[in-house]
Amino acid sequence: MKRRIALNVFYTVGIIVSVLGIKWAFQNHNYAVGALFIATTIFFFYLKIKLTKEFRQEIKNRTNQP
Repeated sequence: MKRRIALNVFYTVGIIVSVLGIKWAFQNHNYAVGALFIATTIFFFYLKIKLTKEFRQEIKNRTNQP
């Protein structure tokens, strides 16, 4: 459980840093780096959604067991 919470925090921080990186890259007209930050943002969102689905399934399985 602690591992999943730590991963969730890491993914959230990664998303925030990536969004700030996107802003910085486009302000400095560095579009290649901006594209890299966009890719990392999408990747972190994917991982966060996957983690949330696994966590919900685990809670559902715990409540269904006697």
